[in-house]
Amino acid sequence: MSASKTERLLNLLIALLERQRGYSKEELRSLIQPYREATSEEAFNRLFERDKDDLREMGVPVETFSEDTFFDSDHAVARYRIDRKAYRLPELKFTTEETAVLSLASRIWQQASLGSAAARAVRRLDVHGALAEGDSPIGIEPRLRTAEPAFDELLKAVLGHYPVSFEYRAAKSTETSVRRVEPWGLGNRFGHWYLSGFDVDRQGQRTFRLSRISSGIRKLSGDVEVPADFTMRSALDALDPAREKGTARLLLKPGRAQSLRAAALHPASTVSASAGDGGGAEGWDEIECPYTDVETMAEEIASHGANAVALAPRELVDAMMRRFQDALDVAAAPPPSYAFTAPAGTAGHRKSSSLDRLPRLLDLVSYVTGNPGVELEATAKKFGISRSQLINDLNLLFVCGTPGYGPDQLIEVHWDNDTIFIENAEEISPTVRLSIDEALSLVVGLQALETVPGVGERPGVRSALSKLLEATGGEHGLHRSLAADFDAEATTAEVQALQDAVAARETLRIEYLVSSRDEMTEREIDPLQVFAVNGHWYTEAWCHDRQAVRQFRADKIRSLQRTGRNFQPHAQPSSEFPQSLFTPRDSDARAVLQLSPRLAGLGDQYNAERHSDLPDGGVVVELRLGTTAIIAPLVARYGGEVRVLEPRELAADTVEWLSAAAAAYSENPKAGALDS
Repeated sequence: MSASKTERLLNLLIALLERQRGYSKEELRSLIQPYREATSEEAFNRLFERDKDDLREMGVPVETFSEDTFFDSDHAVARYRIDRKAYRLPELKFTTEETAVLSLASRIWQQASLGSAAARAVRRLDVHGALAEGDSPIGIEPRLRTAEPAFDELLKAVLGHYPVSFEYRAAKSTETSVRRVEPWGLGNRFGHWYLSGFDVDRQGQRTFRLSRISSGIRKLSGDVEVPADFTMRSALDALDPAREKGTARLLLKPGRAQSLRAAALHPASTVSASAGDGGGAEGWDEIECPYTDVETMAEEIASHGANAVALAPRELVDAMMRRFQDALDVAAAPPPSYAFTAPAGTAGHRKSSSLDRLPRLLDLVSYVTGNPGVELEATAKKFGISRSQLINDLNLLFVCGTPGYGPDQLIEVHWDNDTIFIENAEEISPTVRLSIDEALSLVVGLQALETVPGVGERPGVRSALSKLLEATGGEHGLHRSLAADFDAEATTAEVQALQDAVAARETLRIEYLVSSRDEMTEREIDPLQVFAVNGHWYTEAWCHDRQAVRQFRADKIRSLQRTGRNFQPHAQPSSEFPQSLFTPRDSDARAVLQLSPRLAGLGDQYNAERHSDLPDGGVVVELRLGTTAIIAPLVARYGGEVRVLEPRELAADTVEWLSAAAAAYSENPKAGALDS
């Protein structure tokens, strides 16, 4: 957001707060210089409407009203003002434990606009003096990743109450169809994000999995009225994973595909020569595996390449063959032209905007006026900005003030001897209320914490949520439109045992599946912390075998035993929360991948070091990897949406791997013949 726009918005905000009678558009145009400089009435109106929308999006309650006969010169002119009482954040006080869970709730959101909103919300509560001093460690760090490209646009639609359309592939179909939907809510369950709303064409409530949306989100005209009794949590509760449940029949090479073997319903049976039409399957193991979603199951089987072949049902076999063929077709196409011109992590991220600088300026005024004489360096650190950026913010405040903008009407800012004083800013010194997305990010984060093993039982979670809902008025019930759960039923025992070991500093003995090597290993580990990312629980631990810190996924721990031995940490956790599931080393390999528009955010999940945008909305990313063994399985999982570009040897090896996997189906006539 440019300094000129920040200045314009801040002056508009101060003006609308300053006079209870408010201002007409014509008065504001005459007062605020950028409005006077608009080239036409139409240009001014567009600028003013955008500014009002920006302020409202930040939680500033801009009111429109009419005073027909307030003065003789008035002629039913619309006027604008900000209700001071509605503008200010109510008094709030959180205990030490409530502060700890609020902080944890704000860190839940990863790679989503709600993450920025949550950070702003906690900063504002801190500035407001609502957070308690002290330390109440929780010992667990859950994260919700919203990597689906459609998430942010659908969140805007839910909050903005407008209909949308998109292309969608149903669970048991290879075809896509255009859906027109009135969005009611977004929620996370079973490790997936869902949209619930009214399907206009089918005239009924429907729930859509975001990962099956295959296009961008198109905004439609009209308004959406959400039923008064709707809650996203009830929509999630209505999702029955058994409704789509099926049983897959698979052939596995002896000793391979360990993750599939672990999920088998019965012990594997070996296919003998008497099996007749088994083709090249003699000596393979045949298993049955339950699944809840065909495409998700196909991703898992495809990652094992030629080591696993689906026999039935037919739709699963088709999904498998389609993945391998699409990946091979894309690999055979001419490579795109690209150049790495931007650092990774910038693709798809919005630029600094009115949701960044202006809220920071308002919080800065509240903080300094409440704590006159605060140090420059400490203030910059508190707001997470550089010293130079803080000085730029203070300089901008100099040129803002109440209408008239004379010397006695402008904000006064001093930072002599590196201590800051702000005066003549009474209109904006009270802490501004939380915006809808800021309040939602914390409320839904706290609701999600209620489903976290070892955290949800804490009384601070419920009391912090109650205080926040009361202070924000529940944002008119909008928190009912967003819900997220940490689905930990399958690994609750392991997660709890890992938490206990972290607290007791006790060494554990585990049997662990290393997916990249498709190998079961036995380890002794000293757990340092427990965290969750993208629907999976992990522990960061000192591995006795590797003599180094490693990260272990809880659902890949096949057995866990307490040793009764306590440890003194060989190393501290890498950070308060691991920013990456990958630890760079000098021996790392590099790979350049082409990602489809739908998967453009996948590079962020793998901490891509560089990226290059493509004309079709896709992206080329450069990854740093501990092993390239994960690349071919990744390409197979996404069948045609991920392609290896460099190094050429890796690209050739991946094509060979995919060809062998596809050939396994042609060599096994049983594939697809035994439908179940």
